[in-house]
Amino acid sequence: MSKNKQKYDEGSRTLRVYRGFADTRTLVPSEEVQGVMAMLREKKTSDGQEVSRVQYVFEDAGTAEYNHQALAFAGIETYVGDEKSSKPYESDDGTPGFSVREDFGID
Repeated sequence: MSKNKQKYDEGSRTLRVYRGFADTRTLVPSEEVQGVMAMLREKKTSDGQEVSRVQYVFEDAGTAEYNHQALAFAGIETYVGDEKSSKPYESDDGTPGFSVREDFGID
């Protein structure tokens, strides 16, 4: 089972997407990433609010690590934590165990 919740911060124009997966080696679905990329390009959320940043906040560092490079390539920030407290994810080596461009439909 996965968790998916969004919160918008009007002051910083940041959309935060809180994600959790049962298996840490789970990618955010490519359709979801493409939708978020479209919001960033248009600078508006799906409900019309201005957005300048999108942060994916994962419950654990393993899932953040698995998704980080693909999200960074898409211009999306990766965080670890929850709604009360989160911090930017810092990659150890930046090398995922999959083909980023192909898996996210970017090619």
